[in-house]
Amino acid sequence: MRKLLNYVFRWQLSTPILAIIPFILLKYNIDNFWITAFIANLIGSLIFFKVDEYIFSKKLSRFQRLRIKVIKRRKKTKTIYSSTLSEK
Repeated sequence: MRKLLNYVFRWQLSTPILAIIPFILLKYNIDNFWITAFIANLIGSLIFFKVDEYIFSKKLSRFQRLRIKVIKRRKKTKTIYSSTLSEK
């Protein structure tokens, strides 16, 4: 739940960037919607990359830990199964 609240807060911080950048670009006669949207999102992603990395690199949730265990178990059984096939 805390991760979600951090992410929602971060999302709200990115709103002014997405709103202000098009106005700044208008001063340079860049008024195409798609170009301004692309530039605004690019700038926002560069600014908030580290923030997102921090939010998502914290402790794994219970579901994520379980999923990693299952993936490791599957890999282990595949290697055991393939090694027994190669011995025959």
